[in-house]
Amino acid sequence: MSVNDISILFKPPEVPHEPANNKQWPEILQQLGTELPTDYKDFLTLYGSGKIDNFLCVLNPFSQNENQNLEKQLQTQLAVLSELQTCGEILPYKFFPNVGGILPFAITDNGDVLFWHTVGMADEWTVVVNEARSLEWEAFPMSMSEFLANVLNRQIRPAAFPKAFPNSLIFTPTY
Repeated sequence: MSVNDISILFKPPEVPHEPANNKQWPEILQQLGTELPTDYKDFLTLYGSGKIDNFLCVLNPFSQNENQNLEKQLQTQLAVLSELQTCGEILPYKFFPNVGGILPFAITDNGDVLFWHTVGMADEWTVVVNEARSLEWEAFPMSMSEFLANVLNRQIRPAAFPKAFPNSLIFTPTY
């Protein structure tokens, strides 16, 4: 499954806001210290910064908005998870940049976080969803684009997501 399959489900904006730029990826990847999945990079090239159904935001390293910026959210989410561990919570995953650690790639308006489980090559990474204010984790053995397509087609629904999502298959650029 690819981003082209997703674009059939909901139309990309005519002019994406903060789209990925192939010339900028090497610097981003160097800063992160890892490659990122091809479908993720393709998604950001086609859609840029925005929200799916005004609920789900795929993080964008090119976004000026700290709440939607991949690198800022990586720092924020890992700080939150580290704090939970400090308080005695046992988490089922290591954190990125540890081998096989989790790396956030999307967030919801409810505060749920979607992570990649960084096992293997970037295009082999699978999805893990952590419900906001909960230690509930749900693993989905599929790529980001497969996950999004299955959620949007209502073939799967993570326990963290509201039953009404998706309500409309609209991508809205965020500024």
